[in-house]
Amino acid sequence: MNGKSKKVFAAAGVTLAVAAGAGGAIAAGGKGRPGRAGAPGPAVIASYLGLTQAQLREQLRAGKTLAQIAVAQGKSVSGLEDAIYADVQAHLDQAVANGRLTAAREQAILARLKARLDDLVNHSFPAFGRPGGKRFGAAVATYLGVTQAELRTELQAGKSLAQIATEHGKTIAGLKSAILDAVKARLDKAVTNGRLTAAQEKTILDRLSAHLDQVVNRTRAGARAA
Repeated sequence: MNGKSKKVFAAAGVTLAVAAGAGGAIAAGGKGRPGRAGAPGPAVIASYLGLTQAQLREQLRAGKTLAQIAVAQGKSVSGLEDAIYADVQAHLDQAVANGRLTAAREQAILARLKARLDDLVNHSFPAFGRPGGKRFGAAVATYLGVTQAELRTELQAGKSLAQIATEHGKTIAGLKSAILDAVKARLDKAVTNGRLTAAQEKTILDRLSAHLDQVVNRTRAGARAA
């Protein structure tokens, strides 16, 4: 894939990265970010669901999937998938018209998107976000005995949280506990404020626990290649 194709594919992938700031173009493996001015994705999905983008982000951050949100809003999952597909296709059609992408490449991208749509709309993005992200970055840095800036630097160098913990003489088990405690504290507050039910909190924490090994062992390079 040449440079222009990668850029276009990343832009299209913003739709797939809408999930509450998960970061990156999930299907494309690109560097697009949700909410970038003029980029496709969040606005279209929110509009279909009858929500504002802020409301969509809040529900995704609470651990709901796009499919669950659609059903709760009285929308069909198939209609949601069609809206996502149509949005990406429209941007790719424009890229082909502008000579930035070939028709064959567009079809390959759309076929890949179609194959992943079910996974996308049924995938949840718990509140832990990306490695060292804002959801628990401060707690992780505190546990590791480093500043958040130092933690970001090490993550940007391609290290995983587990590697950083080991290098700083900390245990991976302790790292996981620090992450869980930080996320639970935020969720407890959401339950207290009535923004989340206790059952939803348990679901999110159970899901996070099941994915913690991936979270602490994931690297930025690995996330881009996924």
